[in-house]
Amino acid sequence: MSTPRRRPARDAELLAGSVRAFAARGYFGTSTAQVAAEMGVSQPYVIRTFGSKLELFVRTHAFAAAEIVTVFRAATSDGFDGDRLGAAYRALVLSDTAALLVWAHAFSAATAEPVIGAESRRQFDEIYRVLRDTGASDEELWAFMGRGMLMNNLLLMQAPRFADDYDFAPLVELVFGARPPASLPPGASGAPAPHQE
Repeated sequence: MSTPRRRPARDAELLAGSVRAFAARGYFGTSTAQVAAEMGVSQPYVIRTFGSKLELFVRTHAFAAAEIVTVFRAATSDGFDGDRLGAAYRALVLSDTAALLVWAHAFSAATAEPVIGAESRRQFDEIYRVLRDTGASDEELWAFMGRGMLMNNLLLMQAPRFADDYDFAPLVELVFGARPPASLPPGASGAPAPHQE
């Protein structure tokens, strides 16, 4: 049975719903029925359109990761600049935490699901190549990507929201500048101006 042909815009709309669904509970904690509800379609439609839950998650992860690649490509048009890239990445992850959560869920599922592991490594390699092709050295990439991983971890544990309850509040302030709100409206970056990097 062949998969029905869909318009790319419809694919993007469906995958955006899938990102929201998987962001909440990850690969193992999310059913295709929950994804279908977030997409606004039936569960049989999800399976017919995307195949298995595993195939859907891999497509969802690729969709979320493509946003990171797009942001990095735009921010590296004039070559590698860690501050400019950092500001662009910070704006992205603060405005679209669901994509960040899918990325993190993929990493955590990678050891249990080899297909997700392969896709996670492929996506990470694509980001590495985009950044390396700007002329950055591996040492510069190590420093830049390490800062990005710190941002990710702080956001994943909701550190900005709860920083005042812990001794690490100064680190959150250093990483994010003005403390981002606990919940950002769609499209809001919450990132400090580039001169605050």
